[in-house]
Amino acid sequence: MASPPTIAAVDGGEQNQEKLHFVLFPFMAQGHMVPMMDIAMVLAQRGVLVSVVTTPVNAARFESQIRRNALPINLYPLDFPCAESGLPDGCEPFDLLPSFSLAANFFAASARIEKLSDKQRIG
Repeated sequence: MASPPTIAAVDGGEQNQEKLHFVLFPFMAQGHMVPMMDIAMVLAQRGVLVSVVTTPVNAARFESQIRRNALPINLYPLDFPCAESGLPDGCEPFDLLPSFSLAANFFAASARIEKLSDKQRIG
């Protein structure tokens, strides 16, 4: 296997090699999550370190696949503001909404997650 992809950085006349690290934050819907995780796995298979920022329910959907393939993918779950957005607990992926009438609430919660990510330490 070839060595992992690296970035060459020049620091004080010396060249340092740093391993590539992709941080992915897919939208919380299956049509976005599945292709993004496929991309994460392809990158990881090529020696790239990958971190995926998502919610606990979404992370649980992919943990066993990542573990089974022993890939260097880190999952960083962020709390999803269901209650603050008028959603039932656990409605973190769009496909778990009990009614399409809650779509606006889901998008409002998705917008709030950026503010929450500032408060929650990742990594």
